[in-house]
Amino acid sequence: MVKFIPINRLYNDIGEQYLDLVSTLYKNADTHFEDHYTTECETLLKKICGRKHAFLTTSGTASINIMLLAADINPGDNVVTTSYSCPATVMPIKLMGANPIFYDINRYGCQDVANITHTAKAILVTGLYGDSCDFDKIDHPMVLNDSAQCLGGLYKNKSSVSYGDMSILSFATNKNCPVFGTYGAVLTDNDALADKIWLMRRNGYRNRDVGNSIQHIGINAQPHEDKALQLYCSLQYLEKWQLRRKQIANFYKDELKKLDITIRPSPAYSETNNHKFCIFVNDKTNLRDKMLDNGVECQLHYTYNFSQVPILSKQLDSNFIFTEKFKQHAISLPSSPWLTDTEAETVVQTLKKCIADADKGVTIDG
Repeated sequence: MVKFIPINRLYNDIGEQYLDLVSTLYKNADTHFEDHYTTECETLLKKICGRKHAFLTTSGTASINIMLLAADINPGDNVVTTSYSCPATVMPIKLMGANPIFYDINRYGCQDVANITHTAKAILVTGLYGDSCDFDKIDHPMVLNDSAQCLGGLYKNKSSVSYGDMSILSFATNKNCPVFGTYGAVLTDNDALADKIWLMRRNGYRNRDVGNSIQHIGINAQPHEDKALQLYCSLQYLEKWQLRRKQIANFYKDELKKLDITIRPSPAYSETNNHKFCIFVNDKTNLRDKMLDNGVECQLHYTYNFSQVPILSKQLDSNFIFTEKFKQHAISLPSSPWLTDTEAETVVQTLKKCIADADKGVTIDG
């Protein structure tokens, strides 16, 4: 079986170093919360992403919650967001009691920001598949960057995570810098926002001696040293993993063009981190099932149009063309950095066997 994410191979890369370090982690430690490895990771992330401040959290979802809290989003506020993503993008908006105002994606699978108005309190923009939205087309006083899938990606030759008043990262087995389970980070260049983020990730207060001087609402998203150590080990492999993802993507592009299979394009302004390798077929569920029957695990990214989900939206009459195109036709092939050359060739050969004529030359425009 060619697995979409062979988790054991992450262990093969970082396991020895992690187990060696974690065996002594708490023997002389004063805390199991943020300490040496949290600081090391935050320092590395600031350097990689070109940000002044970086704060680890317990997940990417928690990071979005903290961004919204730091942006002073309150019940009833409008927040512009994407109609197509992982549900974790929009759930925090609803948890705040705010109103998500959905906009369509573009042909690249990223949020279309060209026609966003200023009526919302904040804009939460999302980059998908390793690319980003077109930040130069955004004109709004509060831009929140859901860059959960963007680590290592560039917008006009600069880290796409560096854009926005705040940005977030997600670390999980399916991300470019994976850990076991989930972890996250919030990043900013704004000192005042940084002070709020630091407090908000630890339930809104500095320590137990603050008395009645608690000034912020927060959540329990304080980082733990053992998980920070996992991330620290993974960050040592990030450059190697990124190179391998690019090699796999280039191989797929060369081979799939011969099969007349439509590949998700990247915009000229963005250099992708190859987080997912997405193709378009007529019947993606059928192809997913046939590929699995033949020993290759693919995934459907994604199957939602948030604007048509009653629990999320008041815009149930919305018709977003590109969201519907991706929802119906986008499927991701195995492209983890642990995929071997033989497995990549197996994916291509299995596609040749499973692809139907109707799946070829699928158009994603208009």
